Amino acid sequence: MDKIDWALISHYIVAVMCIPIIVVTIRNVIKNSNTLFDDDLTAADRTILKQFALFLLLPMVVLFHEMGHALVAKFMGVEVVAFHWAVFFGQVDVAGNLTPMQDFCIALAGNLFQLIAIIFALLIAIVSRSPAIVALNIYLYLFAGFSGLIFYPLLSLAGWNYDFAIIYGSEERQLALITGICHLIIIGLFSWTFISETSRLWFARKTRPVWAKEFDKILARVKADPSAVNMLLQAWQFYFVGLDKSAEETLDRVENTDKDLKEVWLLRGYLHQSKGRYKSAVHCFDQITNSKIEDKALLARAWMARGHCLAEEIDSSDGKGKKDYYPVLMSYKEACTADHLLADPHYYLGVTLTKAGQNKDAEAELELCQNYAKRGLSWLDPILAGFVKEAVAESRQNPKPKA
Repeated sequence: MDKIDWALISHYIVAVMCIPIIVVTIRNVIKNSNTLFDDDLTAADRTILKQFALFLLLPMVVLFHEMGHALVAKFMGVEVVAFHWAVFFGQVDVAGNLTPMQDFCIALAGNLFQLIAIIFALLIAIVSRSPAIVALNIYLYLFAGFSGLIFYPLLSLAGWNYDFAIIYGSEERQLALITGICHLIIIGLFSWTFISETSRLWFARKTRPVWAKEFDKILARVKADPSAVNMLLQAWQFYFVGLDKSAEETLDRVENTDKDLKEVWLLRGYLHQSKGRYKSAVHCFDQITNSKIEDKALLARAWMARGHCLAEEIDSSDGKGKKDYYPVLMSYKEACTADHLLADPHYYLGVTLTKAGQNKDAEAELELCQNYAKRGLSWLDPILAGFVKEAVAESRQNPKPKA
């Protein structure tokens, strides 16, 4: 009786478990096809495209990988006795006593086929003008690249089986050495495309055309007039697409140009907050709130940013006790005082009062937001106006905290 291949069985079990996810992914792609492939690539679109790349396209790359093993085995006159494919896993069984060269070439072939697929995905992303197609192929490039160049080799070598154990354990030592050197170079290039600010800027340009147009306008302004104000606008643009390193470098140039420009501290605070450095972020915001400036809007923004940061720190904490929102409330109240014509701090104050269980006070603040025009208020972020009604309903439904 043949020995049961438990590893192969486990692969098929995982494949069956993935079927519901694959079905849901296909449904989401079809349902959102009208908006998914337009120029406005939202966060929800990106999530769907990542799922599409991971659960539909990556399995196709795995199939292509296994086909590489089988085709080269056939080409070398080796009999293929079994071909298995299970979404993220595959296996090709061959018969006969293979020479070291045959063993090496067949093991290497599947990985070369996968490398071809990785490069092909990158080329499609480079030539495409569709933000969705660019994003989809870059996600596939990253998933297939990481799995084929890093994860699978480590898994293979750790268990000293599968392709890379055969490749690097081959008697063809010179070929194994050359392959190893090429492998390391390719990993280096792949890692650079993943972490480089240059490649990330390229991705932002390709997938966010509206942002790219605005960025190019600001970049032209900086070249024509490298003032601190223009460079600060450029730093904000970097921050908006997650290019924090470029934003920080640009802020350094801003400070070297004009050390008295207080808005620098607002962006520095956001950069620290995005990395979870809440205390240093608050310190940055305090550089504005503790100063005597005439810009009421900037002062209000700094107080609100301070409140956001403190609220995020509280909400992200693992403490099971009662959460103390007092410092957050004080920051938002200061923002209301700093610029009494803004509706935004009243909205954030109302939402936080609801969290703190002070429902009546919350409703009073949110009522100001509902009637902002009559009250002579305006919004820094007009999108918040659409959330006021929901915030009022939540405040009314929110149970009072126990004494």
